[in-house]
Amino acid sequence: MKNGVFYCVLVFLLLSCQDIVEVTPPENLIGREKMEDIIYDIALMNAARGFNVQKLKRNNVSPERYVFDKHNIDSLQYAKSTVFYASDSEDYKIMYQNVQKRIDTLYEVLKEEEKVFQKQKDSIRTAEVKVRRKLDSIKKAKGDTLNVPKGPRQRPSLSSSSQI
Repeated sequence: MKNGVFYCVLVFLLLSCQDIVEVTPPENLIGREKMEDIIYDIALMNAARGFNVQKLKRNNVSPERYVFDKHNIDSLQYAKSTVFYASDSEDYKIMYQNVQKRIDTLYEVLKEEEKVFQKQKDSIRTAEVKVRRKLDSIKKAKGDTLNVPKGPRQRPSLSSSSQI
């Protein structure tokens, strides 16, 4: 029984050991830095698609077509370059880590800008409240408030109005 398992494992190992064909770079290989830029732009466009797909549809924007046009490449060139870079998994992983760092940096910058925007918005709101309070206090000082004396209200009679 042990010999049968041993032979099965040995056969699988022998069958799995085969020559690995090295991927040759295509004629129109996209440079490494440009490929990282493309991957970065694709990640941003996918995020935009997930955030507001209706706006992209309304403006007739195809994320893939936009990225390919921006970098002056076609989908076949991108696919062949992706296969080439993916053949070296460690190098490809480093490319994606670089893209992740860029995304993280962008996220931090946008988070800081949002904080500044929120502070400005809060200060504007505070200033508006102060102005309204000041106007209310001026109206109160002049007696120009809408304080109607409490008591029964009298409705205007309809008999005194013009007849149709």
